[in-house]
Amino acid sequence: MASLLVTVVNTTEANEREPIFKHIDKLESNGDDITHKIYLALDKVIFTPLNRNAIHVLASSIDDVADTIQEASGRMYLYNIDEFSTAIKQIASLILEAGMEIEKTVNLLKTPKSRDLIIESCRQIKQYEHQSDQIYYHAVAELFADEKDAINLIKYREILASLENSVNRCKNTAEALESISLNN
Repeated sequence: MASLLVTVVNTTEANEREPIFKHIDKLESNGDDITHKIYLALDKVIFTPLNRNAIHVLASSIDDVADTIQEASGRMYLYNIDEFSTAIKQIASLILEAGMEIEKTVNLLKTPKSRDLIIESCRQIKQYEHQSDQIYYHAVAELFADEKDAINLIKYREILASLENSVNRCKNTAEALESISLNN
């Protein structure tokens, strides 16, 4: 989903964006189904590879990332955004970087004695979130300083907020992964 988000904000032709937005929606729905199946499986399995609550928290936090990516994408689509600012593109790229780091870290959970690598990946995700904060705050300040059209100001502010929320959810996922690593 994060990769598609980066694609959509870097696509110059508006008519090429709609199928990408729809694909993001479909992936988010698939993610909801997977999360639901995980919850159902947790009720049926007696022995789990990790603490039952930790699996639930991790699945929920990853689902939250997907939800917020879809939220940002949906706002871009509904608001019929023609041009994406540098800040939007940068934060979308940070979401992709954080998402790839999350994927790598989840895979590390299968590897014995990978605690240090997991902790380092979690630190990297938190660094992406910090970078996103800085971009977000500057972009919002620029919007209020430069944008004269109140409707555009609101549209871009909400999109930026959704993107920032997505990176925050990546950080929450990193914290869940870190907790799993330290407790297992």
